[in-house]
Amino acid sequence: MLDIQLILVDIDGTLLNDHNTVTPQTIAAIAKLKQKNILFGIATGRTPYAVKRLLKDWKIEPYVDLILGFNGACFLDNHTQQMYSFDLLDGQYISEIFTDFAQYNFNAGIYDKNTFHVLRKDELVTQIAEKNKLQLIIDDFSQYQQKQIEKMLMIAEPQEIDKMAAHYQTLKNRHYKAVRSTRILLEFLNPKLSKSKGIMHLCQTYHIDSAKVLTFGDELNDYEMIRDFHGVAMANANPLIKDVAKYITRSNNDDGIACFINTYICNENSEDR
Repeated sequence: MLDIQLILVDIDGTLLNDHNTVTPQTIAAIAKLKQKNILFGIATGRTPYAVKRLLKDWKIEPYVDLILGFNGACFLDNHTQQMYSFDLLDGQYISEIFTDFAQYNFNAGIYDKNTFHVLRKDELVTQIAEKNKLQLIIDDFSQYQQKQIEKMLMIAEPQEIDKMAAHYQTLKNRHYKAVRSTRILLEFLNPKLSKSKGIMHLCQTYHIDSAKVLTFGDELNDYEMIRDFHGVAMANANPLIKDVAKYITRSNNDDGIACFINTYICNENSEDR
């Protein structure tokens, strides 16, 4: 049985199944962590303002202690409501990003508390806003070029994101980094930022032993946190995530988180490895 103080899970492809719900089995497993005094949190690319409201829909609000948002740029204490931010992206680089990807067909978005600012309204950004219960605002982003932001998104069809992600790998000495978080999203961040670094800030704040942190993920924006802690890859994870994971559990559609918690934290029988 693993000696763990904190468990952090990604959302899409990990905590949520493909119907965007948390199954009763996973909810029950998460609830057991309270009996063991293990902190439970979310580690996501989403805005914590949206995640906090969605916890009720997912029926896990009583069990979530911390929300690490924007791929590690901030975390929210779900009990005190205090927000901590670090390693933000300087808005002056927004124009550089647009120049570097000018040849591609994309929309772009910036989360701002309970709103989602986008270049234009289309089906993909409408779905993102509705999924996160955010107000959609059309914006040219000029107001953000003199500010620091958590991140900027580029939203496009999967084939276009494939091309953009490959193009990013050819760029040198950028003032930003890009990570793919879903099939339709390429996220632009401070180059120092990762979920892993955000977790280290969190551990320092709450005096948690980083050697006792367990993480679950499936996509490339989870890479560092899966590599650097007790990382668990979902069966549906990107192969590069599986390569650095210490464990592989069942898929997000087969209660992978619940199976792992029951086996390795609660010492119950399961088929995970």
